[in-house]
Amino acid sequence: MNPRQPHVDWDSLFGDDYDHFDLPDLTPELSAKEASDMVRLGGFEPGTTLLDAPCGHGRHANVLASRGYTVTGIDRDERFLSMAADEAREMGVDVEYHHVDLREMSFDAEFDGAVSWYSSFGYFDDETDRDILRRYRRALRPGGRFLLDMHSPYRHIPSVLANHEMHVDVLRRGADMAIDIQELDAVASRYYAEKITIRDEKVERARYSVRMFNAPEILEWFRTAGFSGARVMDERGGTFTVGSRRLVVLGTA
Repeated sequence: MNPRQPHVDWDSLFGDDYDHFDLPDLTPELSAKEASDMVRLGGFEPGTTLLDAPCGHGRHANVLASRGYTVTGIDRDERFLSMAADEAREMGVDVEYHHVDLREMSFDAEFDGAVSWYSSFGYFDDETDRDILRRYRRALRPGGRFLLDMHSPYRHIPSVLANHEMHVDVLRRGADMAIDIQELDAVASRYYAEKITIRDEKVERARYSVRMFNAPEILEWFRTAGFSGARVMDERGGTFTVGSRRLVVLGTA
């Protein structure tokens, strides 16, 4: 039996090194495009109330608010929430930001739609993640829609098979480097990973794990969480295939 358990070094993964290595790629242009994708894939009508959970540093929530949506964003990271609120003020938009862990969401039929974007689901054990999915369902009014975006389970398998059962991503920022090493536990259907950053000649390590889902499995999770008519698609809204980059799920409350 694999002794490893779901775990995330939150503060290490989403601290200063995240700002240095990851934020430069999360451009305003990308955030605007992804916000448009959310609206299109979720079928969210202008003026509706949306829950962005987790919202991170508000890069989608603020764009959606600028387009006329009433947005509430929650996140466990107070630093991200401060960044989100600062940007909202700069943009002149109104977003309600709250310091809330996904595991403690207690909204009750308050939103027309909810989104979880950028592979933000599946970081806990299965019992906890199923409970989080039920909390998304309870947050929605009847007929509300939940849009979930995650990695395709097939995305890294060729690399894993070719590289001694590991997938390795390397990102450079000048002389600095971030190395992401992922090992797939096929029995648990979970990646166990370590991110090693080398910055100003200082080495930091952070561990995390994330659940992978195939289409029938995540649809069963949605059904047992109380969603109806759930369906899967690729990142463009087309048929999900083994070649798809993302697995997107849309469920109705």
